[in-house]
Amino acid sequence: MSNHIARSALSLSMVMFMLLSCSNAVPTGESNKVTSTTSHNNSKDNSNEKPSKTEQSKENRFKAELAFDVSSLENQLSEDQRPLLTVLEKNLKALVEHNHDEFQVGFVNKKLADALDFYYGENLQYKFTGVESVESNSTIKNQVHITVIGECLDNKTGKLDSVKMMYAIRQNEKGTWDIYTID
Repeated sequence: MSNHIARSALSLSMVMFMLLSCSNAVPTGESNKVTSTTSHNNSKDNSNEKPSKTEQSKENRFKAELAFDVSSLENQLSEDQRPLLTVLEKNLKALVEHNHDEFQVGFVNKKLADALDFYYGENLQYKFTGVESVESNSTIKNQVHITVIGECLDNKTGKLDSVKMMYAIRQNEKGTWDIYTID
């Protein structure tokens, strides 16, 4: 009989060990932190959650705008390159003003516009504050790279990120300037 009790006790202890090692058990005193974090991540849907007070103050202070004069870049371009500034300015304003049709107009084709549509979003607010660089591409004829800097606020999450968007704008055979990519 004592042999049977010993086996039962050993079996029970092995089962308990397996259960504890398979669970996310932690030493006493830490269980509240781990359990609440785990249940928070697994069971709570944050998609409809309001931003925190800090995030709300960012939203309240953030103003979507084109906060620099695009025409101030003229002196960095040759006279025949200057019309590309109109294409750039229209695209930036379209992002700021949530004008999807205007956003898609400046691209070389609809397929590219659709592929870069992730930059556009009703939940995204842009504030463009300046230009980091203006460079003529040395390998592609009549292409200029303009890197625009600023901030982007996601209204759904309240997250405010710095943005740096390099526009590759090229003149086609007909003489018009089109956006070939945003990177």
